[in-house]
Amino acid sequence: MKTLKLKGGSLSSTYLIDDGQTQFIRKSVNTKSDREYGYVRWYSQLKKLQRFSDTGVFPRVLNVGCEEDNVYFDIEYLNGYKDIKQIFSEKNLDLKDIEKINDSIWNSFEKIHRKKYPTNKGSGYLYFKEEVLQKITDALKNDRFFNFYQNKSFNYNGCLIKNIETYLPTLEKYFNGIELSVEEDIHGNPTLENMMYSFEEDKVFFIDPYEESCIDTKFLDYCQVLQCSKSYYGYINDNNVMVDGKNISFCGIIPENFKTFNSLFESKINSNKELIYILEATQFIRMLPFKCASGEIDKAIFFYAHSCSLLDKIFDGKCIN
Repeated sequence: MKTLKLKGGSLSSTYLIDDGQTQFIRKSVNTKSDREYGYVRWYSQLKKLQRFSDTGVFPRVLNVGCEEDNVYFDIEYLNGYKDIKQIFSEKNLDLKDIEKINDSIWNSFEKIHRKKYPTNKGSGYLYFKEEVLQKITDALKNDRFFNFYQNKSFNYNGCLIKNIETYLPTLEKYFNGIELSVEEDIHGNPTLENMMYSFEEDKVFFIDPYEESCIDTKFLDYCQVLQCSKSYYGYINDNNVMVDGKNISFCGIIPENFKTFNSLFESKINSNKELIYILEATQFIRMLPFKCASGEIDKAIFFYAHSCSLLDKIFDGKCIN
């Protein structure tokens, strides 16, 4: 049996396995350490993959197993597919190719979002409490992140940005006032890295769904596409960031594919853009405990600063030079 460890997962491990007859992907996690952000998230992915098996846009679950303190599930290997972040990072694409990818994403989203549910009154505040406040609390258990968080302001990519404490009362009021007409089945974490595309098949498969979203709205899925195409999360996360005291920056050059795609994707969003942009900003808060738990403290600080910069643009409309 041949095993190749792949990138992906803050606390879980992903492998490509060839048993001599077939290839498949194995995702495993330790059941003893960091259960909330490790095992619990792993298990929620497994159950969500099971529920989405009839959509035709997720890989099939092949097997579930246990090995001492580790558990795993196996899913089918998507031969000929690459994640879209990787595709956009490799070489410049023609506009026609990017349009095909954009259309395929929307087609696959429609298959997920077709099932509707009545809304749960108060779920907006639950999201704020659990996905914003609680995630900050969990991240602050890391001493280095805690020390940076004490700064009332910092320099992010050349702008003086206020810390998130400035915006928490406004965010709380905003999420308390959210009224959605309907909720949907959602992926929960559809970053470009979690979308697999084949030019030959012209189809998008999703991987690594996320359950604990609190608000199951398609707008949450849309914001996480923007997290990568507008805020460049995946590309920046693959590269180095600079954290020097109160100065935070990324000096890399973003491939034009991301910018072209983002323009196409956003052009098809025709409602609730303010909600989507605010959700995009909070996604960078939601990830903080995962970054801290996996030892990626520079990235945790950088994306926290980026979240604050997005909130600055939304609520203040400017940065202070």
